Parts: sequence; structure tokens; C-alpha cells
Amino acid sequence: MSLRLTDNVWCLGNHLFHFFVVGQRQSIIVEGGVSGAVANLRQQWPELNPQPEVANLLAMHAHFDHICGIPHLLELFPEARVAASSYACQVMQKQKVMTGFFAQDREMVKVLIERGFLDKAVEVPEPKAIAVQTILNDGDEIKTGDGCTLEIIAAPGHSPCSVAAYLPEDKVLFISDVAGFQISDKEIFPIFFQSYEMYMDSIQRMRGFPARVVGLAHGTLWSGQQIPAFYERALQAARQAYHSIREMSEAGIDHEQMVNTLFARYYRGDLQIYTPENINLCVNLLIKRVQECL
Repeated sequence: MSLRLTDNVWCLGNHLFHFFVVGQRQSIIVEGGVSGAVANLRQQWPELNPQPEVANLLAMHAHFDHICGIPHLLELFPEARVAASSYACQVMQKQKVMTGFFAQDREMVKVLIERGFLDKAVEVPEPKAIAVQTILNDGDEIKTGDGCTLEIIAAPGHSPCSVAAYLPEDKVLFISDVAGFQISDKEIFPIFFQSYEMYMDSIQRMRGFPARVVGLAHGTLWSGQQIPAFYERALQAARQAYHSIREMSEAGIDHEQMVNTLFARYYRGDLQIYTPENINLCVNLLIKRVQECL
């Protein structure tokens, strides 16, 4: 998949993992993806005309499916500087965490082969850490050589290290996982792993940007009149999860039964690219975050 979204933005990768190339001559790559998806980007890169110099790699948050492609991206673009929030930087220096992340990255290569996005396996590195050269804070800006400016937006809720980025010149908003994971075009898995209230506030903040295109890390990209409906789906999915967990908690439902109920509800469609163990951990976090609010 390679798609030109605007004069200054390309989307590369595959349906499940997107990389956004911002800038025509000197660019920023938004999202670090996974090793298997970088193999797709490598094949697609010659389609870009002109082919830009990559100056920055923007890690939107430090989960395996958003940073494990960075070592391969640095092989392709060795002069690029990695940019991330300070919290994401801390996560990426933890050897034990990185070992677990790249183990999941190896499993994702198998998934991408099964789903037809790769025709053969790719090598997965085993770095002890990923170095970050630029620490990002809310309100910071990253400029390209084309005069484009990415505005950095703190977007907690999914994780404490999450950021979004806005390109005002083209009115493109990159939100990563801020508004959830798209199981399908009609259903969203709410992922308020840090805080339900922060997650809802961050989605509302995204709604305030006059975006013509919303670039998510996974699944369908939304534009024009589709955008308000997408945000409403995201908010409604989170509300429904919150109320369901609250009702089960207040009814005294056993924790394991709650996990099983939520797992059965959400584990289908594109969410099945992740292991059952991963999603079980996710629904445990959702339960914990809702119960913290009660």
C-alpha cells in the first residue's frame, strides 16, 4: 500500500501498520511500526517522486507495534534522528522491555505472512535499547526542509508516552492509537490503558483540530465528513466498555469471568493480529482503569 494523502504526505506500509512520510525533499516519518511493515515500506520507497531525505523518525508512543520497526528504518535512513516523548525514551532504554517487544515483533512477522502482506520472513533485530536523539513535549514543533511544520500534541490516556502530531499546512492530524484500535471500519477496541478520563479528554482534544485527514497507525484512514463519525465511534466504544465493566464490577462478577466476557467481545477482526495473551493483558488493564474510577 502506498497512498499520497496530500502534496506533502504519503502513507506507506500496509493496512495494519502505517508509516506517514511528511515532506517532499526533507521528511519526517511518523510511526515506527514493526519489522515486517518496514519490509513493505522498503519496496514502496521507489514510488515516491521525489524521494526525500529522511531527517526524523517520530515514535508516537513506546508500544512494540509502534517502535520495533525503528532499527530497520535506521538501516534505510542512517542519518535520521529518532524523536519521542521523554516517557517513551525511558521505556526504550529498558532491556527487559525491549526483549519482550521484539519477541512480539517476531510473532507479528508470522501474522503478516499469514495475511498476505509479506511473502517471506524478515530478520528481526534484538537491540538492548533504541536511542532517542530528540525529546518531544506538548507544543514542540518539528520542521521539514519543505517549510512544513509538525506540531506535537501530548495525548495521554492510551499510554503516558502517547503523542499526536498536526500538519497545519495540509490539515492532516496523525493520532496513532489515541482513539483506539479499529477492529473493523465500524467497531473500535477502546484502549484506555493509562486512564479512562485522560483517554476521553485526548479524543475530545483531537476533535478540536480542523483536520481534513486523520491518520491512524492501523486500519482505515478517515477524511472529510467521515471524521466526526469516527470520533463518535471512538467515544461511544470507550463509554460502552466503561459502563459494561462498571456494571459487572458492581454486580460482583468474578474478575476472570469479566476478562473472558471482554475478550470474547473484542477479539475478532483485525484485533486478531495480536496474540490472545496480549489482548488478555489489554482487557485486564481496561478493567483496572475503570475500577479505579469507581
